[in-house]
Amino acid sequence: MCTHQGLCGDGKLREALIVWTHMLGHGLRPDVVAYSSMIHGLCNAGSVELGLKLFNEMPCQESDSQPDVVTYNLLLKQNSISHAIDLLNSMLDRGCDPDLVTCNIFLSTLSEKLNPPLDGREFLDELVVRLHERQRIVGAAKIIEVMLQRFLPPKASTWERVIPELCKPKKVRAIIDRCWNSLFF
Repeated sequence: MCTHQGLCGDGKLREALIVWTHMLGHGLRPDVVAYSSMIHGLCNAGSVELGLKLFNEMPCQESDSQPDVVTYNLLLKQNSISHAIDLLNSMLDRGCDPDLVTCNIFLSTLSEKLNPPLDGREFLDELVVRLHERQRIVGAAKIIEVMLQRFLPPKASTWERVIPELCKPKKVRAIIDRCWNSLFF
């Protein structure tokens, strides 16, 4: 798999496709890293549609071949805002939380590709609410962190939803215990 990743990273897509076909022909099943490398190579070569086709095969594969945040981010960079939002919805539906890169992709897209440009506050705020509704509090907290780093404060109603979840006694105690353990053990 490392050879495959190296070929895609070096822009040798033709060779990577040969290795991919050979690998599949011998019954080897690619993992998420191999899929992501191939998708990255295809997208960099301008074959975004082939990258999307390969991405759409992933959910039918074994558990170690399921798309992760890296796979999604590769495709989010390549698509229109409407298709990127569809990908984000798929990402959330599959239990994959957005990360800092995901947020930056959307913030760049909103400020560069929309007329008039948007700062992304509403988008990220809505993302926090959606993650909260799905009980993915850690993911929601990460998005709030991105918002604060970008000076895009969440709405008061969003704070009201997320803060009580973050400050539940068991969660606060677990964080304190983790801090103590990292200091003394």
